[in-house]
Amino acid sequence: MKTLFLGLGSSVLTDDTIGLFVVRRVAELVKDVDDVYTMENEEGGFSLLDESLGYDRMVVIDSIILGNEPGTVTKFGLKELERSIHSCTPHGANLATVLELGRVQGMAVPDEVIIYAIDVVDVLSFGEEPTPVLMEKVDGIAERIVREVLGDAVRGDKAAEGK
Repeated sequence: MKTLFLGLGSSVLTDDTIGLFVVRRVAELVKDVDDVYTMENEEGGFSLLDESLGYDRMVVIDSIILGNEPGTVTKFGLKELERSIHSCTPHGANLATVLELGRVQGMAVPDEVIIYAIDVVDVLSFGEEPTPVLMEKVDGIAERIVREVLGDAVRGDKAAEGK
């Protein structure tokens, strides 16, 4: 199964960088696994359509503010996000809308989409890395995601290297 791990975020907004940092660690963990790819995206919206094409499964890693302890990971399916609005203008679109557009157009969008949302503290301050409380959890979050998504495809000792 051709899988894409996609980290979302802004490289200049402290905790909003968490998806980018986690997917970089994921890239290290899966570098020798066939048909597994990683990518970063700072744009969102319709750019996600192009990046999703040709994959069977897409694993999205992003920040969220749900009020949980920083670093808490919540797993969503695409259905849970269908009604979300994450755009400043009606010309933007969320992930569910973008993928549905691709499906309607007959494009090869992933059949399986998993979203890992990481609870954060500060997405408004400028900074090029997550706050310290999140930075110390990057390795553990990446290892959990890889283990849950790929299971036996990555040997247990490889997924535990960063501990």
